Amino acid sequence: MKTPLLTSCLLLALVAPLAAQDSASPETGAVVPAPVDDTPVVKLGPFEADIPWDALKVGEFSLVDQLGRPVTHETLRGKPWVVNFVFTRCVTHCPKLMGKAYYNLHQRLKDADFRIVTITVDPKFDDVARMKKQSDVFSVDPDRWLFVTGPEDKVYELIRKGFKQAAWEEVGPDGGMDFAHSLSMIHVDKDGVIVGKYDGRVDAELETLAQVIEGKIETPKKHSPVAITTEPPVPAAGNGQPLPGWVERLPVTNAMLNTLATILLLGGYSAIKVKDVRLHKKLMLTAFATSIVFLGSYLTYHFMLQHYTGDASRRFQGQGWIRPVYFFILITHVFLAALVPLGAMATIFYAFREKWDRHRKIAKVTYPVWLYVSVTGVVIYLMLYHMPV
Repeated sequence: MKTPLLTSCLLLALVAPLAAQDSASPETGAVVPAPVDDTPVVKLGPFEADIPWDALKVGEFSLVDQLGRPVTHETLRGKPWVVNFVFTRCVTHCPKLMGKAYYNLHQRLKDADFRIVTITVDPKFDDVARMKKQSDVFSVDPDRWLFVTGPEDKVYELIRKGFKQAAWEEVGPDGGMDFAHSLSMIHVDKDGVIVGKYDGRVDAELETLAQVIEGKIETPKKHSPVAITTEPPVPAAGNGQPLPGWVERLPVTNAMLNTLATILLLGGYSAIKVKDVRLHKKLMLTAFATSIVFLGSYLTYHFMLQHYTGDASRRFQGQGWIRPVYFFILITHVFLAALVPLGAMATIFYAFREKWDRHRKIAKVTYPVWLYVSVTGVVIYLMLYHMPV
């Protein structure tokens, strides 16, 4: 009786996210026009689809700069400003973003009367002293380039609701905390109205921004915010609460469990090859227990994801040739995973009954399938959560 139930649960858990990959509708807080080719879009959360960027005005806020001075919508009024988002512990995109901002804007526009505002997405770590140290790297005028921090809730409210840009904390590949954030530079006019969004990594887009600041050209349509319609907001899916931190950590936990199962399976195979039956038994039973724990963690994650976000899966963002590769791995993983509990329990059953011929016959099929499912579970996690798009 337990075998069909376990298999059904596993198959349901694995097929559900596959079916949801392209069927779930984007989440958005307001009705916006359908995006066209030159419509700027933004991804506001890790489980949300791209939506048209409809930011209009920054609104009120109160933070501090690298000298501890107040930075508000009022203190910035009177001059246009450009904002970007980084964190001081970043070693990948942020240094490049800062270098581009320095050379393509700060140095390029020495005679222009504007400000650059760099806001940390890691305010718990990036205090005033660290932001001051960061500004000292570039030896910039603190009145012309502000490095801004403040209370975490206020910073994230400004980024997400004011600029409508991405910023969230996530688990890194090493199990530590990392930050996903917008790589854009947002142009705000002297009255606090948001007028443009540009990719902070692309020289051509920053040159366009520089010419807009100089007054040589108008903001191109593809960089301008999309106007919100007057229709009422679409109710958000889920319960409207942020995803708890322990739930966000479950994907990396599941990947670690799959990694552990892979190591145990390889160890169990090596043990039986040298006729160490006792060690083989311990390793294989531990691998089975690990896979059962993984199943419970996997089901919990997708149930809680559905509860909090209204979407039971994370959609794969990769494009081009990698997309069919990902779905091939995912589909084979799903269907073979449904066979593992049956094969594993049958193999264990005949081992306890000491019916070694049947045990070996089933194990020859079950073992490579089980190993493939464990390895591809880790591969899917890496492709889904850590592959650049």
